[in-house]
Amino acid sequence: MTTTAPTTPSALSRPDFTALGRLTADPEGFRAGPSAEPVVFRAPGGFADLFGWTDLDTTLAASGRRLPDFRVISGGAQIADQRYTRPTLMYADAPDVRRTAGELAEGASLVMQGLQEYSEPLARFTRTLAHDTSRPVHVNAYVTPPKSQGFAAHFDPRDSFVVQVEGSKVWTLREPVLPAPLAHESWDRLRERPEWTTERLEAMEPWKVLTLEPGDVLWLPRGWVHSARSEGVSSLHLTLSLTAWTEHWAVGELLSRIVEVPGRTAFPADFVRDPATAAEAVGRLRRGLADWFAGTSDEELAGLLAKAAIGTFPAPLRQVSAVLADEAITRETVFEVHRETVLRAVVEGGHLQLHLADRVLAFPEAAAPVLAELLDRPRFTPAELPVAEDVIRRLWHEGLLTRA
Repeated sequence: MTTTAPTTPSALSRPDFTALGRLTADPEGFRAGPSAEPVVFRAPGGFADLFGWTDLDTTLAASGRRLPDFRVISGGAQIADQRYTRPTLMYADAPDVRRTAGELAEGASLVMQGLQEYSEPLARFTRTLAHDTSRPVHVNAYVTPPKSQGFAAHFDPRDSFVVQVEGSKVWTLREPVLPAPLAHESWDRLRERPEWTTERLEAMEPWKVLTLEPGDVLWLPRGWVHSARSEGVSSLHLTLSLTAWTEHWAVGELLSRIVEVPGRTAFPADFVRDPATAAEAVGRLRRGLADWFAGTSDEELAGLLAKAAIGTFPAPLRQVSAVLADEAITRETVFEVHRETVLRAVVEGGHLQLHLADRVLAFPEAAAPVLAELLDRPRFTPAELPVAEDVIRRLWHEGLLTRA
């Protein structure tokens, strides 16, 4: 359906919720304010199109995977690599499918990590989900045989969507013991302290126990304690983890990216011996930082942080075929549109700037309406939407379009 072209540049990067709409009943509401508690959503169409049993077999047997793309877990810990890997002509750590299957038959679980890097359906889905949420997405798959449990009770420092693809799994949820943990506050690191133990978590009263069936989605906010066990059938679920842009992250990014920020002076030699010397040195640093922050505009800081965040999204896929192709573009050539590549759109100096993850494309400001209409379509032909061939080729080269 053709809609009236928006006139504001920000409309070129607005989400279309085609991915987030599969994970929640209210994608706009979720984007504005995700639930602070776990929520289950039923997706009628299921998720076998993203990664199912056949995809698992293909990924293990024929895709050239190697450690750490996969790992086998038993008793809550990773088993020795040599028990489920084998050497090939190219790598020493490829999956041994027979031995991996043997470990699963004995109750171990298989974790496939970073699937968004090498599964085409998940790559497309997570790029769109990242655009919908303005947060990069990482995907793991968890395969558990019947009556087994991969991990004991724990929590994660990232918000996640748990997507049940095949089989079923019983989840035990407990309230957070550390509210909204930061990226460096993973359970693996915290449980090195004597007071943080798995037994402590598992002794807590469950907040809720629920069973996920194929097509169910569990929104799991960071910090919520959870464990999951399969019952009578094998289970395959995906965990889509979302990066959190926290204030802690912002402070670290600012201090690491700005050349003029205070902090170059070395602390005095007596810093570790003399408390008064240490306090004086830290006081100078604190005052210098306070003065620097006071003299820097919010707009300048926000621009730096936005640039840092945009750089963590996956870059658009520049197609070699698009660069090499020399055939003519006809009025009937069908192009697929990837609006998820445009993370920000602004007008500066009379030019429309489209911010992608790794670069900025500049167009005349007058191009905004036609580009907005183009990005509103899942696909188009030059007969339907007249766009200059040089513009089409540029968008094709840069990964905003692919030939359908």
